[in-house]
Amino acid sequence: MQTDGRHEPARTAAHHLIPSAHFDALAAGRGGRDTVRFLRTTEYSRRLLLLRALLDEIAETPAALGPLPSVDSAWDTLTTAQERAPEAFRELLLHPQTGVWLGHGLRRLRHTGWGDGPLWTDLGHLFALCAVAALRAGLPLRTTVPLRDGTAMFPTLGLARLPGRPRWGTTEVTVAAGRLRVDPYGACVGPAGPHAPPGVTAPGWQGLHRLHAYAAGRPLDVWLDDVDPYRDLSEPLPPNRLGPGEIARWQDRFDRALDLLEDTDPEMAAALAEGLRSMTAVPPSSGGAVLSASSGDAFGGMLSSLPPDPVTMAVTLVHEFQHTKLGALLHLLTLEQDGGAERHHAPWRDDPRPLSGLLQGAYAFLGITDFWSRYLDRAPHAERAAAEFELALRRRQTQEAVDTLAADPAMTAHGHRFLAGMAARLSSWTSDSRVRPGIDALAEFAATDHRTEWRVRHLAPAPDDVRALARAFTAGAPAGLRVAASAVAPDLARWSHARTHLIRHLLGADERPGLSDDAGPAAARPGPSDADRALVTGDPAAPEAYARLLAAAPEAPEAWTGLVLALTTTDPTTRPLLRRPEILRALHRELRTTGPAPDPVRVARWLAGSS
Repeated sequence: MQTDGRHEPARTAAHHLIPSAHFDALAAGRGGRDTVRFLRTTEYSRRLLLLRALLDEIAETPAALGPLPSVDSAWDTLTTAQERAPEAFRELLLHPQTGVWLGHGLRRLRHTGWGDGPLWTDLGHLFALCAVAALRAGLPLRTTVPLRDGTAMFPTLGLARLPGRPRWGTTEVTVAAGRLRVDPYGACVGPAGPHAPPGVTAPGWQGLHRLHAYAAGRPLDVWLDDVDPYRDLSEPLPPNRLGPGEIARWQDRFDRALDLLEDTDPEMAAALAEGLRSMTAVPPSSGGAVLSASSGDAFGGMLSSLPPDPVTMAVTLVHEFQHTKLGALLHLLTLEQDGGAERHHAPWRDDPRPLSGLLQGAYAFLGITDFWSRYLDRAPHAERAAAEFELALRRRQTQEAVDTLAADPAMTAHGHRFLAGMAARLSSWTSDSRVRPGIDALAEFAATDHRTEWRVRHLAPAPDDVRALARAFTAGAPAGLRVAASAVAPDLARWSHARTHLIRHLLGADERPGLSDDAGPAAARPGPSDADRALVTGDPAAPEAYARLLAAAPEAPEAWTGLVLALTTTDPTTRPLLRRPEILRALHRELRTTGPAPDPVRVARWLAGSS
């Protein structure tokens, strides 16, 4: 932040020009230590601006801090700490949870975000930040911080617990002689000492855990956060302390994942060592699929459930760090100017996505494709087929997304240059002979399956066109009508992904749930039907099997998708169905309203013009 005095005009923040080498490296899905160091510098400038904006808006909002000290006292502490210990101040402000808090506080002030307590309980975290800044800079300080359910979090230090207090209260904090003490005239809790190792628990105090590894020839320490209320990406969370066994498992997976990345992709390992600062542990889905997320507010941080093995941990790290890099770049350049409508098919998501979400996903899966390409030759023999499938599927999905992005007029000139770099990187994997033709065909099938079901679920043809088709079918006329573009009508029902899970099972990948991107818990998903097994194994009876399913459940999107795939796999004349599969279900529904349900296979062949 600026050190020119609270009521003086702020100096202009550094104006960052992106070197072409960094832009081109990022566009290719890469970016080593120097590129990430540049992005950290730009993010620090952004955090300074956000902090200044927060302080200014607090000053302009009467009673924003409630029973807490004035905003001027915070300003004085932070500016002095920045002058005394600039590097420590920089690290504190760049702490991912500090970024989440800044974003959350500004949203609350601007009435675009909400909290579970009074406004001052969120804004007052400012004084906990001041206490840590003073401690790092060797400054004496006495201040007041808010309590949330009897706790106060001190970023990068730990959580103080003062039981028996009101849900929303305050307590005094003193910093003196290199020690921080909470409620010094009462419970008097705080870190065990200035040299106590992270993660230490003392009476009334829970320190932050750390994960340790070696990357790019140097030690890497990352916070494993289970107590900071701002460790989530939206609303504050209560603490959820990990047990010793859980911490040991996190440490094992993290250490082995970094070893794997060091072996397969030293540049990515070095980038992570430069940029990754915090991981938040979240519960897994009930089916075991890895849940992970990151935010533009929290550069250097990510949330994840515990991956089941080092490979999945490595994929998760790469996935979220791609989001981190792109998020920082988007703070500097505008790559798209879209209105945010959820209208695009993202091959790894079940819901329609806005253009910005499709761009983020494509960039993350560019990195994942890169990982599988590098890992493939090191995969154990038993995992080789599954790794080939992941490489072929992710390559195909990412290419589809990049093509969609490139065709959208909302992409800017910078955006098109960025996409050109992504496309060039993808082209290097197009004819990878390491993927066997049979496995590549399975990947193509899985990608087509997802795209087809997405259309069946989320697109609605114009009702007048559907009625006209129904009349033509009933009259025995050919299906030669021109049908207008379908509208997006999102369907929030859960997908089963049964056929892709079946493929992974056949390839020996069923023990790695983190490889799947479906959003629902596996425990809630039905397993593959007999029709699904027939389709995946090439049984020509698959169309009739799906017709029987549709006789019992005529709206089932999985069965309509399976029918289309079964027909188009065995009969090239039905391939036009793949272009607009949503019309088939809508047409069958219309025909059911005027008479007995017709044979779905007959309707499909008529619509494709193959009967």
